[in-house]
Amino acid sequence: MLSARFSLPLITLLLLAAAAARAQGNYEVQVYGSDTVAPHHIMVELHSNFTFEGSKTEVDGVRPDNHALHETVEITEGFTNWFETGFYIFTSYRAGEGYQWVGDHIRPRVRVPESWHWPVGASLSMEVGYQRRSYSPDTWTWEIRPIVDKQIDRWYLSLNPTVDRSFHGLSVRQGVTFEPNAKVSYDVTKKVALGVEYYGDLGSITGFDPLRDQVQAVFPALDLNLSPNWEFNFATGIGVTRATDHLLVKMILGRRFSFGGN
Repeated sequence: MLSARFSLPLITLLLLAAAAARAQGNYEVQVYGSDTVAPHHIMVELHSNFTFEGSKTEVDGVRPDNHALHETVEITEGFTNWFETGFYIFTSYRAGEGYQWVGDHIRPRVRVPESWHWPVGASLSMEVGYQRRSYSPDTWTWEIRPIVDKQIDRWYLSLNPTVDRSFHGLSVRQGVTFEPNAKVSYDVTKKVALGVEYYGDLGSITGFDPLRDQVQAVFPALDLNLSPNWEFNFATGIGVTRATDHLLVKMILGRRFSFGGN
């Protein structure tokens, strides 16, 4: 975890903060750590995100998300101690619409093995997939997510300087966009951690959008480390720009299963 000299980056992150991330579309709002699922294991996660204050009218052909419940099932299998693959199923529920299938993504990821003895954890995720046009301005997208994290004493820091590319939809003309995510947390006890998550979408890497059109949001977060086989994350997100949903609550519940080995 981080010593006192890291307090300035923490304060800076809090001041920058704000994101119901546009790239993630409020379906899978998560800052990744560098770890991968171990071989002979499967991680099953349910991402539940409810938008209390979001868009109330259709925008660019995308349905409003105000009072929408987005639930995503994520299934990740570990193949080696440095490689995993995840699969996502996105759904949405709003009164009058019922549950709707939104799309699917696949996400292979590689990591730097611990045997290399790097001073930080590092991995690289590639996520590609489809979302229905009525739920996303872009139907086919490709995300490249470098992940760097570090635990120092009770502090934990993770950086995800993500870039995204749309292959079909309104964002094609933007080219590659920059969508940084970050997390800082502190272990209050061995089982309880409190922290802040940041999500942004700044626009094209060749020229960022005006601030009012960027996604900027901050999520005060709670993580429970009750068991090596369970994952629990709860956070409330507040958007601070016009382009960001203003209030969103998210929860991630995950369970690891072993098979075919010790």
